[in-house]
Amino acid sequence: MSLVLLGGKAALCVSPPIAPTADEIMRRVVARARSSQEDGRLSSYAYTKQVVVQDLDNQGKVTETKEKLFQFRAGIGSLEQIKINGRIADGARLKKEEEHLARQANQLADTKPSQRDDHWEKYLTPDLVARYQFRLRGQQFVNDRPTYVISFQPRSANLPVHQMADHLLNQLAGTVWIDQHEFEIARARISAQSKVTLGGLMDVLGSLRTFRFELERVRLEDGIWFNRRASGDFEGRKLLDNTHVKTRSETSGFCKTSLNR
Repeated sequence: MSLVLLGGKAALCVSPPIAPTADEIMRRVVARARSSQEDGRLSSYAYTKQVVVQDLDNQGKVTETKEKLFQFRAGIGSLEQIKINGRIADGARLKKEEEHLARQANQLADTKPSQRDDHWEKYLTPDLVARYQFRLRGQQFVNDRPTYVISFQPRSANLPVHQMADHLLNQLAGTVWIDQHEFEIARARISAQSKVTLGGLMDVLGSLRTFRFELERVRLEDGIWFNRRASGDFEGRKLLDNTHVKTRSETSGFCKTSLNR
């Protein structure tokens, strides 16, 4: 609705700004992610990330808790410490856990081994966004900043599968909160719509019955965004064994290093 401002004999009609479409917003999100990856400012920060991983039994009782401390510098992270049920693991277990994490990540993404980085924005590509149908649901404030609230779901029930991760990506749906000024993801809630088979039609490698993930991000004073908190709930089967894992992570201690560009 237009606003009419009267002043003397003059009248001025002012229309409120028209919100962009959901697809336009997501195109700007992808462009922002590419720009952030190329400018290198993310790598000028050092910070720590604490990750807690809990294994649960069929009754939902915690059977093992791992607390992992990662240190990131120049965009590359290292596993500094791991506690298992409250006890600090020795160097051999630390190395074994690092190898397990790297192998797990490489198998899921079908990539060659590489150093651990925290630049998830490199995965936010036009090809990924093209899998989903987006709808603008409204506008809300997140951490005192205005955001667009956008829901998404797969565009089709028969999306192509080129690597193992596609089995999961093709089932994801949820809501994202997009910062209106900088088109960064401020918050996200994501889940799988149905059971995800990881081993093809025969369900050989395993499956996910439950996949829920939530993310909250933080904007630093210089306009750099980082993941601040995340949590996940994953339940399914790995080979012949049932698995139920809950995770939560928190990132803190952001400080600029001498590697500023």
